[in-house]
Amino acid sequence: MKNKNLIICFILVMLLPVAGEGQELASSKMQPEKHGFLFFRINRLDKESKYHGRWKVYIGERRTVIRSGRFRHGVETGKWRYYYPDGVRYMVEKYNRRDNVILVKKYHENGKKAREGSARIIRSSFKDHYYWFGDWKVYDLKGNFSHTETYKSGNLVSSTKK
Repeated sequence: MKNKNLIICFILVMLLPVAGEGQELASSKMQPEKHGFLFFRINRLDKESKYHGRWKVYIGERRTVIRSGRFRHGVETGKWRYYYPDGVRYMVEKYNRRDNVILVKKYHENGKKAREGSARIIRSSFKDHYYWFGDWKVYDLKGNFSHTETYKSGNLVSSTKK
């Protein structure tokens, strides 16, 4: 009986460092990967664990940037750039804090402008709602103006040709 307890204690003592290392790895995955030096760092969190400062989101082993911009205490601010996986610009959003309007420009895979217009994001504790509104200019694959689409609360209301 005494030997059985001794063996169990020995096994637990041997497994303790392995269990501690697993917890350390799990907690390190929760933190974003930091790059840069001091306040020039990207992918930081504030004291309340909200995204803050410059951020870049990568994809794949080659670490291709697919999204970059700036957060202010968990909220996107300024200009955000999105990219196709091959690195070509996909979309640019410019956030305006004063009137909650986001100016959006989307691009075709060949780099030519596809459409531009306004969006809005309504944030709540339950979920965020991002939608297009107003007049959107639509361009063909060569970047030439094609027509105008009108959106209301994210729904297409009308489409007018040149």
